Amino acid sequence: MATDPLNRKILRTVLERPLVMEGGHYEVSPEGREALFVAFVVERWLQNCPRGPLPFDSKEAERAVAALVEGWSATIVHMLAREPMTLRELDQAIDGLGRRALRRQLAAMQSVGQVEALSDAGGEPIYAATDWLRSGIAPLIAAARVELRKPMENMSPIDPLDVEAGFRLSLALVELPIELSGSCWLGLNLEEVEHSRLTGVTVKVEEGYIVSCTPGLDKGADAWAAASVGDWLDTVIEPDAKRVRTGGDRWLPSALLDALHRTLFGVPIA
Repeated sequence: MATDPLNRKILRTVLERPLVMEGGHYEVSPEGREALFVAFVVERWLQNCPRGPLPFDSKEAERAVAALVEGWSATIVHMLAREPMTLRELDQAIDGLGRRALRRQLAAMQSVGQVEALSDAGGEPIYAATDWLRSGIAPLIAAARVELRKPMENMSPIDPLDVEAGFRLSLALVELPIELSGSCWLGLNLEEVEHSRLTGVTVKVEEGYIVSCTPGLDKGADAWAAASVGDWLDTVIEPDAKRVRTGGDRWLPSALLDALHRTLFGVPIA
């Protein structure tokens, strides 16, 4: 909905000048403003396409957005966030999609630069996520916040696999201070009751480089960061929203949170 050029044009027009029609006064709702923000994040992502900027209202942009969303829905993105995989390995890891549909979706993602095919010694292609696909987590995060604030019927809730993929995709892109080393777990409460369903990843950093990002919360880590889903989304998106609690060596989670925001939402287009 947010990436439909007509929807964006209507919202922009009414945002600039409220509409009076047939005795009614129409203004952009908070949800409409959120949709405009999602469109902005998507547009910035499209501008950074490695093959050249994609105009928001172009067919190429429509195909790129569709490939990203459908790849996420099919959990192809989730699997490739872990590591490069062959078609056979993806087929075994993903339930209910089928090899033909999987091959078709991979081709769509490869055609727009979100997936690249490498070859191993046996010549079987190994599919890997590109950095552009990884940066596509930004519009997905922005859209997830809209859905969280205004749930729609039959909306799938965020689950542990989504959390793992989100962290793996985004953390692979961040730049950290070279002095930073240590381990830190990052946890999200997936239910309203605090700590009722805490899920996330444990990150190990060595001299500014993330050397591992594994599912689960290692209680022996040097530091930790935890919050509800909504507070995590707000903190990563908004530079002034600091709603994630931290403990241990607080420089670690603070540096990771700052890097996530700067990488996904704070870095201007070159």
